[in-house]
Amino acid sequence: MVPGALPRIGILGGILISLSACSWFDAHNRPVVPPEQRALIAVLPAHLDTTISKASQVQSIPDDLPDEDDRQWAAAAAQAVRSEARRIFLEKIASGEQFRLIPIEEVDGVVQDMGIVADQEPTASQLTQLRDQLKADLVVQPTVLDYGKVRWYWLAGGMLADITWETVAIGLASSWHPGIILGNVGFELLTSTPIWFGGGYLFGVVARPVRVEAGAWDPINGESVWDHQDFAVYIWKRLNQIPKAERKKKEAQLYLNLKLAMEELAVSLLDEGLTVTELQDRRRPLPESY
Repeated sequence: MVPGALPRIGILGGILISLSACSWFDAHNRPVVPPEQRALIAVLPAHLDTTISKASQVQSIPDDLPDEDDRQWAAAAAQAVRSEARRIFLEKIASGEQFRLIPIEEVDGVVQDMGIVADQEPTASQLTQLRDQLKADLVVQPTVLDYGKVRWYWLAGGMLADITWETVAIGLASSWHPGIILGNVGFELLTSTPIWFGGGYLFGVVARPVRVEAGAWDPINGESVWDHQDFAVYIWKRLNQIPKAERKKKEAQLYLNLKLAMEELAVSLLDEGLTVTELQDRRRPLPESY
């Protein structure tokens, strides 16, 4: 067997088990929030914090498109990612029955009138205006940080963690044989780089990294009341969610990981317990200590 294969299978299995566990806890442990306690949420347009410079980064299309066509396709793909990220997040929030949602059309109309830039966090004054115009108890903005590839410091951090864990495991199993350890390091560099920096296949499992984040603010005092990041890489049985003819397409694979990551973001917010009363309690000053 190739050095490092067993640890990699273990890591992959752990990721898949963790994702299954998240879904189980989401389905069983959340209390029901009475309608009068459900905070009213305004979900702003999603921010795309990465550059899609070529359409082929995120779609299964030829690399040699004419420059003008490529720019148009890339721009359309970026907008589609923003729209889908927000839609998936909203649908999951709605299904949790923990909040009330302001319709997208109403939010977008106010955002456009106010001139809010989607690629920046709302300012304190903008949060106040959103509260006045939308009567929102919470303002939430989702962000797609990485899509199809990860930025270099995440790549380095992820690979370093993998190499460290595998080196310890293989060292203990091989009595710290230098040839086996160095062979695993080389295997890690050879296989991890394309997986984390553009996607690929690992033991028959699709790897298409997507990293997302979202934050929520109380528009009354402008304070952050929740933020969370999530990360999806591997796709296995979830490929069955899409038609067989679509499963090898990069855009379909990325969509599945975007869906998973955005739904997990929504689960985190649903689990935060930000009811009307909880938000009111957070606004109260802390008691003086004597």
